Amino acid sequence: MNKTNIMKDLLVGLKNGYSNKNKFAYCKLNSFCVNVLWELYKEELIYDFSIEPQESKIKIRLKYFKNKPLLNGLDLVSKPSLSNFSEYDELDKFYKKFDYFFISTSLGIVSSRFIKRKAKVGGQVLFGLKLNT
Repeated sequence: MNKTNIMKDLLVGLKNGYSNKNKFAYCKLNSFCVNVLWELYKEELIYDFSIEPQESKIKIRLKYFKNKPLLNGLDLVSKPSLSNFSEYDELDKFYKKFDYFFISTSLGIVSSRFIKRKAKVGGQVLFGLKLNT
């Protein structure tokens, strides 16, 4: 399974968890999802996540703000049929559209905030999200 399909499964799991007002969401266990979830955790967009190897799943503890989902408008940018690569200078359009977006770079998967603060790199834009604040 390629990484855009994996991302789609992860985002669908998050959306379903939030739409059902669950405390947890689940996705298939793979290293790519672990890397993405680690970035979401570092940016304080989820509470935490744990690996359940016996079930080959990752359990994600969702974050809410004033009883509303913290994450809103989870949108896949790179799709299985069309990968979206952008250089650093071309990322402005994503900064305008999303509160956060996540990119697969030579440094690994990083957030848009990390790129602005520390590393001026481009890469494959995976997905973006808006905050419900």
